[in-house]
Amino acid sequence: MQDLVGVNFDTFQTVSSFSWLSPGTRRQGLGLEMRAAILHLAFAGVGAAEATSDAFFDNLASNRVSEAMGYQPDGHDWATRRGEPAVLNRWRLKRNTWATKRRTDIELVGVEECKSVLHIL
Repeated sequence: MQDLVGVNFDTFQTVSSFSWLSPGTRRQGLGLEMRAAILHLAFAGVGAAEATSDAFFDNLASNRVSEAMGYQPDGHDWATRRGEPAVLNRWRLKRNTWATKRRTDIELVGVEECKSVLHIL
């Protein structure tokens, strides 16, 4: 599962991504593929200026995907996990940093037609 959320996107041009892989599909490089695709949509498709993400401090795989994609650490936050407080690592990726690492083999199709539905003008 891969989500891309842009709260007040018209004002801030910032998106947040969230992904989840079922246990049987982890450690196969799918997390990197998913993140590369969603970042391509965010930056090349809808014109985001930056992207954020977060991961629990002990979710090494998710934190490594953020690092590998060029995100920079952006502090910490709290969330609950299984009813208990846990620390989240926050990450931020600016468009110009993404541009230096962007993939050239991702093709976007139909994005312009979707913008009005997504309220992105």
